[in-house]
Amino acid sequence: MDRRRCRRRRSGLAAERLIANTTESAETAPAYSAFAEIYNAWQRLYGLEYAVLVAPRVNQRLAHHVGRPRTLIDLACGTGTHTVLQAHGGTRVIGIDLSPAMLHQARRRAAGRPITFLQADMRTFDTHNPVDAVTCLYASLNHLLDPEDLTRTFTRVAAHLRPGGVFVFDLNSKHAFETLWRDPVTEHGPGFTLHRRFNTKGAQTTMRLRIERPNHPPAHDTLTARSFRESIVRTSLADAGLTFRDLAHFNPFPSVPGTKLKQLWTATYR
Repeated sequence: MDRRRCRRRRSGLAAERLIANTTESAETAPAYSAFAEIYNAWQRLYGLEYAVLVAPRVNQRLAHHVGRPRTLIDLACGTGTHTVLQAHGGTRVIGIDLSPAMLHQARRRAAGRPITFLQADMRTFDTHNPVDAVTCLYASLNHLLDPEDLTRTFTRVAAHLRPGGVFVFDLNSKHAFETLWRDPVTEHGPGFTLHRRFNTKGAQTTMRLRIERPNHPPAHDTLTARSFRESIVRTSLADAGLTFRDLAHFNPFPSVPGTKLKQLWTATYR
């Protein structure tokens, strides 16, 4: 089998693994179906929502490269926290996510704002219109389990950016997985108890969630993610036609040890 056919076969298998690892089984709902309902409340257990904590860093990079964006895609927008933060100053925002449950929460949060939401896969999305900026936060790209899928996603980003447009995204570092995705934890929030358990195999970690709420049967979700070496990310950016501009390591969580939990990347198109 030649190398091109091998790459196509690996890419197809990677896509199948991504689908399989973001669902519990063929009989249950997609990933985040249960988690979406308590996701925002769970975030607030640890203080300010992550999008609020990282917003100054993101906005600084947007302003440096494009000023205030006229149009922006928030890729893998989740419950829309960052999407809503960007919908000001005349910016028209498109929020894209694969999860119907997360998009339902995002639409509720964004009511009355100049935001359009689309359900799509980050590896294949197409809005048919170029934008000034693309963002992708909450370590969403860590859910891609194959470097080829990272390149596919970056290629779609490049296809949507105007010349000079900017792409700002974050990733969880290997240290973040070793710190936050290892030990079992039980968390109590307003009206729910969340149990999280982890299984690690190589670079990939699977998190299994059990959500308990009064007068509801237990709900479950399964999320799989992985860390990427910086060299892989840089190569994927270059292969997609994006120019690397900046990488910052930071820790937005005061209660968590370590200074390099998160990576904030900046790239531009042409």
